[in-house]
Amino acid sequence: MSRIPGPLIERRIRPNRLPDTEWLNAYTAAGSPAGEPLMLSLGETWSGTPPELLAALRRAPDTLHGYQLSMYGYPRLRRVLREYVDATQGPLPPAGWEVAVGWTGTRSAMFDFCDRVRAGWAGRGPDALVVAPSWDYAGMLEPLGFRMRYVTAGPATGLVPDPDLVRAAAAAPGLGLVVINAQHNPTGANWDSELIGALVDAALDQGAAVLVDDAYFGLCPEPTSALAILLERLGNRMDQIPWLGVRSLGKQFRCNGWGLGAVVAEPGFLELFVNEIRTRHTYNYSANLQHAMADWLEDGNAVRAYLRSEQERIGSHRRAVARRLSGSLPAGRLIAGPAAPYLLFPVPRTGAAASTRGFLCRCATEAGVLLADAWPMARPGITGDNGYVRMYLGAPLAALNEACDRLENAELLSVA
Repeated sequence: MSRIPGPLIERRIRPNRLPDTEWLNAYTAAGSPAGEPLMLSLGETWSGTPPELLAALRRAPDTLHGYQLSMYGYPRLRRVLREYVDATQGPLPPAGWEVAVGWTGTRSAMFDFCDRVRAGWAGRGPDALVVAPSWDYAGMLEPLGFRMRYVTAGPATGLVPDPDLVRAAAAAPGLGLVVINAQHNPTGANWDSELIGALVDAALDQGAAVLVDDAYFGLCPEPTSALAILLERLGNRMDQIPWLGVRSLGKQFRCNGWGLGAVVAEPGFLELFVNEIRTRHTYNYSANLQHAMADWLEDGNAVRAYLRSEQERIGSHRRAVARRLSGSLPAGRLIAGPAAPYLLFPVPRTGAAASTRGFLCRCATEAGVLLADAWPMARPGITGDNGYVRMYLGAPLAALNEACDRLENAELLSVA
C-alpha cells in the first residue's frame, strides 16, 4: 500500500511539522485531481507484515499486557535476538558484547546513548562525524549539544566518500561521535569494509564514541557488517570507547509501529544503559509484540525466505523505476544502491521548481506524488539541498509506475 490509510489522517489540527502534511492537505482539498495521493516520501507502507508474524501476535498469551520485569526485554526474544544478531551480523567474538531488546524504536535508543556520550564522558569534543546526505541524525544530536561534521562526496561516486575523504574530515580535533550507517539511507549504498574501517579508526584515534545504525541491514542482499568490523577493531578492549549498535526489526519485517529492534553494546555499559539511562523515561512494555517476534525469529527458514522475497521485490522495483526515469533524466544521474529501498534522482533547476522544496511541492500538489528531500530530515527548512530527491521503492510496483506516469504527465521529469 502506498496510499495513506484513512484512520491515520488528521485534518482538524496540523498533525506534524513535515511539509508533506501541508502539501497533502492542499492536494486533497483541491479534490485530488490526479488521483489518490501516493506516499513515497516516508519509507512506510503500513502493510506487508509477514502473515506468520501477525499470526504469532494473535497467539500471544493474555498475560503479556503489563510491564515487564526485565529492562533487557522479553527474555525469550532477547535470547533469540542475540543468536540472530550473531548469525546474521557475525560471526562476532564470543564475549565482550551483549544484546537487549529495543522496544521504543531505534531513534529513542540512539538518543539515549548520544545523550550519555555528551553528558557522561568528559574530554570528548562536540563534533559528530556523519556521511552526507544522511538520515535525521542532526535532529537528534544538535539538541544534545553536538555539532555536525559532514563527510561529503559527489554524484560521481554515488555520494559515497572514499576512506581518504573520511580521514581528511576526521583529522581536526574535537571529534566526540562517529555515526556509521553502512546500509546507507538515502543512497542505498552498501559501504565496504575499508570505508567502515576508516570511520572506526577515526573514532579510535580521538577516543570518540561510535554509533552503528543498522536500520536496513536485513534488506540488503549481501550486507557489510559494521558491527563485526567495529568489534574486530576493538579487540580485547571492548570498553575502550563508548559504542552502541542498533538494528531495526520494523524496517525488515514491515512493522515499524511495533518499535522493536536489537540494541548491542559492551555488557557493562548495556547494563547501565537499560537499567539506569533508559529507566529515566520509560519502562519495558509490549511483551505481547516481543513474544510474537520471538516466535517469528525462531522460524529461521521462514524468516530467510521472507527477507529474500523482500530483497528481490525491492530490487525489481529499483530496476523498473530506474528504467522509467532514465529516459527523462541525464545519464548516470540516478543513485539507487542495493542496500536500502530508495532511489535518488536530480531535480530541475529552472522555472517554478528551481529549488528542491519547490519541486517537491509541485510533485505533491500537481501530481499527488509525495517524495522526500535527499536529506530525509524531520525538521522543516533544514536541508543540505544537494539537488536530489528521494523516492521510496517499497510501495507496490503499480503505485511506482503510476507515480512515474503522473510526474511525466505534469512535465516534472525534465532536468535542465
